[in-house]
Amino acid sequence: MDMSSILNTKIWLIIIAVMHMLMGVGASYVQMGSDHLALIGFFAAVGVYLFYAALMTEGQEQARLAAVLCGPVFVWFVICAGMGLDMAGEPAAPFPQAILPMIIWGMPALCGVMGWNMNETESSSDA
Repeated sequence: MDMSSILNTKIWLIIIAVMHMLMGVGASYVQMGSDHLALIGFFAAVGVYLFYAALMTEGQEQARLAAVLCGPVFVWFVICAGMGLDMAGEPAAPFPQAILPMIIWGMPALCGVMGWNMNETESSSDA
């Protein structure tokens, strides 16, 4: 496995989109029920944005979307974990459970920052 496959923005976006829909939408609905439909709907909307970035864009555009969609969520997890914040009455990012979401949100953000200024010849070779 080479570095280019580890830093593949599209793959990380698909991973986080699937996880966001499964955990953010599915598991939240099972755990909280219909009492928090607004929050669950927000999770679904974010999942749609992530799928759009992964499947409907490429190259520099995809890298920039990954950075601006995933970077702030990574920072949010770090702040929530550091301050012990709650969301809907539950810890938002309890340690050590928060490490996996930080990695999964951080990787597409990192890939996006690294590909922010890629030129079109680089992006066409990634496909």
